[in-house]
Amino acid sequence: MTTREKYLEVMDFKQVKDFPFTEFMGFWPETIDAWENIVPKNEDIFEHFGIFDIHKVPIDFNFVPAFKREILEETDEWILVRDEQNCLKKEFKNSSAMPHYLEFPIKSREDFYQIKERMDPYSPERYPANWDELVKEYKNRDYPLELFIRGPFAFGRDFIEFNQYMMLFYDDKELVAEMYEFQVDFMMKLWEKALNEIDVDMVYIGEDMAYKNGPMISKEFFEELIFPQYKKLTSYLKSFGVKNIFLDSDGNIEVILPLIVESGIDGILPLENAAGMDPLKIREQFPKLKMIGGLDKLKIAKGGEALEKEVQKAKLLCAQGGYLPSFDHSVPPILSYDDYSKYLGRLREEI
Repeated sequence: MTTREKYLEVMDFKQVKDFPFTEFMGFWPETIDAWENIVPKNEDIFEHFGIFDIHKVPIDFNFVPAFKREILEETDEWILVRDEQNCLKKEFKNSSAMPHYLEFPIKSREDFYQIKERMDPYSPERYPANWDELVKEYKNRDYPLELFIRGPFAFGRDFIEFNQYMMLFYDDKELVAEMYEFQVDFMMKLWEKALNEIDVDMVYIGEDMAYKNGPMISKEFFEELIFPQYKKLTSYLKSFGVKNIFLDSDGNIEVILPLIVESGIDGILPLENAAGMDPLKIREQFPKLKMIGGLDKLKIAKGGEALEKEVQKAKLLCAQGGYLPSFDHSVPPILSYDDYSKYLGRLREEI
């Protein structure tokens, strides 16, 4: 069986030999730097560990044309830049930490309407120039393939200052609803060509709509504003035979999980332990919900019994099917190369 076939079998709750392992959220750049003496920069880290990477279809879902990137100020430690999304932010030179955002492109309804002019889903530049060659390759691939995009909640989060965004649910809920509908319609129109020409194995919707104590918006707002858009999107995707529609959110989304499942979303990731997302508990509540992640990177870094507990958790989930073991976010530099190798070795011994 190819890696793609194994991935699809696992996601269909079937058992496979030679289980396919991945690290879905990848590795921090600092981790790769720390391991450079063992894994040279020119070597693919996934191939080095014998794990697979899900390939992304290279479709541009950002502004077309993009804004011109301008560096406004620079020190030895950071640069102040206005980026391609017209966000003003401070980027740190020696760290992969999130930039410090200072200004966002949408401050009013009029700004949103102007932004929409750069969100034509049919702009020819959105698909790569070698698309026909890629289609031929994809039809004979042995690896899983995904479509990736920001979700409707993330559209607002990416382009509106956070406090203003949260207040919009009270000050101008109609604008929020309009933005969500626009983004989902954009997604469907943008992907129509791809869905007609290739079979995709996974759709990945990036949202990040929660923090440690729960979602950033109420269950009621989710049900009113996001749930109908998810239903529309999942129905559309499933009409093309897509079976693995995953929602990505850090934080704790338990309170809205029933609605997420009802909307047609097939799976969730990365199941952040620090926010209380327990994949064993969630599997009890939602036996057919697919999951990727949920292994506590901090416990694995401790080694010993803590590491073994995470391996046994993965073993139990894999035996139930519909689960790919992976860290609950990117592999951090607190793990040594030996730590990660030991963890991966134990997975292979047990699963």
